[in-house]
Amino acid sequence: MSESEKTLAKQRFTEFLEAKKLRKTPERYKILDAVYSQSTFFDAETIKKNLQGEFRVSLATIYNTFDLFLHCNLIIRHTFDLREIKYEKTPLGSSHYYRICMQCNSYKEFTDLKLKKSISLREFSAFKTQHHSLYFYGICKKCEQKNKKKLRVKS
Repeated sequence: MSESEKTLAKQRFTEFLEAKKLRKTPERYKILDAVYSQSTFFDAETIKKNLQGEFRVSLATIYNTFDLFLHCNLIIRHTFDLREIKYEKTPLGSSHYYRICMQCNSYKEFTDLKLKKSISLREFSAFKTQHHSLYFYGICKKCEQKNKKKLRVKS
């Protein structure tokens, strides 16, 4: 994450807090820094571990701050399976596509330029899209092979 993107995120967060008349605490900004230093998906535990040496903050504070980040579009919440919630930074103007296995709950992000172009051409009345995510649910190749082996053994 470039310094300019971190600066924009801090600026947006500060404006959000001021508009909502919320306190601009050092904890919130430390959590924002920790989030914007992540290169992939993260959760509250990961952020807590990253802050452990330099700053004491509770999981409740992290989750409450994540809610604020969600409201001002700084992060996206993903529920790939029922066991855990993952977050990622919201890069403006980007698109994210995920394949999610319904059997082993693995997930993988992928790119598809044709799909991206098709969606970008889609216009909505009274709505301007800033970014989007798309989820495909199915069975991954590994699980499919396991299922075929089980069927062969039963036959």
